[in-house]
Amino acid sequence: MARVLLVLGGLGMGGVETYMVRLARELNLQGHHIDVVLLSSKADAELLSKLSEVAEIFVHEKFSFLASSSWINSCIPFNSLVDRFYDIVHVVDIMTLGFVYFNRKVISFSSLSIGIYHSKEISWWRNRSCYFRGRLVELYDKNVDLMLSPSESVALLASKLTGASVADISILPLGVELEAYKSAIPSKSSHRIISVGRLVDFKTYNKNLILSLAELRESAPYEYYIYGEGPERKSLEALSISLGVSDFVHFKGEVEYSELKNVLNGAFCFIGSGTTIIEASAAGIPSVVGIESMEQPLTCGYFSDVEGFSYNERDATTSRVGIVDVIKKLNEMSDDEYMACSRRHRLKAAQFDIKETVNGFVALTNKAPRFSMRINRWFSLLSFFASLVRFGPSALRSRFDS
Repeated sequence: MARVLLVLGGLGMGGVETYMVRLARELNLQGHHIDVVLLSSKADAELLSKLSEVAEIFVHEKFSFLASSSWINSCIPFNSLVDRFYDIVHVVDIMTLGFVYFNRKVISFSSLSIGIYHSKEISWWRNRSCYFRGRLVELYDKNVDLMLSPSESVALLASKLTGASVADISILPLGVELEAYKSAIPSKSSHRIISVGRLVDFKTYNKNLILSLAELRESAPYEYYIYGEGPERKSLEALSISLGVSDFVHFKGEVEYSELKNVLNGAFCFIGSGTTIIEASAAGIPSVVGIESMEQPLTCGYFSDVEGFSYNERDATTSRVGIVDVIKKLNEMSDDEYMACSRRHRLKAAQFDIKETVNGFVALTNKAPRFSMRINRWFSLLSFFASLVRFGPSALRSRFDS
């Protein structure tokens, strides 16, 4: 059995974080030993509790009073794992790759894999003269063949940006625990539309559904339930008021991960992206793909109709249909047709079974990184602070938005 180290920037409630908890738990079930390094003390209590059951957690936090402490912590020396050896190290982005590079003399391991879970992660600030970002991107480019891409479209982008052959990039879909949603059922008559996730700029489907709600309600009494928090909440609330649909848009705030099944149970449909659309589909909820950064109220259709593992990136699909048309079509189905649609979504979700993901994760993390290039950790830290002055803190927060 393997000794595995997972390195995350933090453990807030989010798609990557919940996936890492699922991955750690399934790895543990299969007999592997798991350690986790968190580069921030900011953590969701429930996720931290679940992760603590199956892994030893090391929190590398020196600047908890700063909003972007994980970036700073990634440059600060770390010595807690000096006497351990790992068969597998997995990092979840370029920042955590940098952390392992900076501490390569004290973290001993044989193989490393790089998870890239948002396409903008490998493209933002590529052409800006920022030492910290430019050098880390160069490090990633030299090790792109260690990438575990969640979809074909992200692999294609990586190939385009780095010049690597797409055949050298492994695809490993984000896994979900199918059994957790086995008892959930959809409800055609509820007309309850659900979204779950951070309320941020690039998740434009929240805005587009609100813009479409008045038209939708001309045919059925739809109500839209939004679970999640984020900087866009106030503007979305204001939009629903200005359009006269605020009585039918319900902002429910954060939902504990363990309650997600209950939130989805009995819903008419789901609209969204990320890992939650996979979990909604596993619950048999017909799911409309929310294409990120899509300004028009368009979708590529139902999640069950997507080929392969690419779905929510703008370049992942070419089919475009109106969100209103897709939801109306779902409502016009007979009960038998609606339940057949539900079954197709469960079948699609089965392609993302966490048990298969773990098998692929262990098999595909089989190469050592190329760390021969020189990056100065202290120049990187100074460059990070300089970039905040040059571009403003909001530029870092909104790096995935445009």
